[in-house]
Amino acid sequence: MTPPFDNPVAPFPGWKRHIYRLSRPVTDEDIAAFLGDEELYIRETASGTRAIIHKYGFVEINLVAGARHAEIWFNPDGGAYPQEYLDALLATRF
Repeated sequence: MTPPFDNPVAPFPGWKRHIYRLSRPVTDEDIAAFLGDEELYIRETASGTRAIIHKYGFVEINLVAGARHAEIWFNPDGGAYPQEYLDALLATRF
């Protein structure tokens, strides 16, 4: 099986990528919870369907149901706020 995040593509020039190891595999319910009022984008990859969630222009969260990792993109020029927001968001589910 191909790793879920083996071909990184930044959503915007200059954004930084981090891979987070999660305490358990991602479920469809996790994806729905993270989605909230945002629009869900789907990308088909060799490793499966990737759910792409944009959170208010601060972060982009890429999740694959069944994977134990999340690919996160954020704008480093946003200061500490995007990281704090992401940490709080991940803590609600993992």
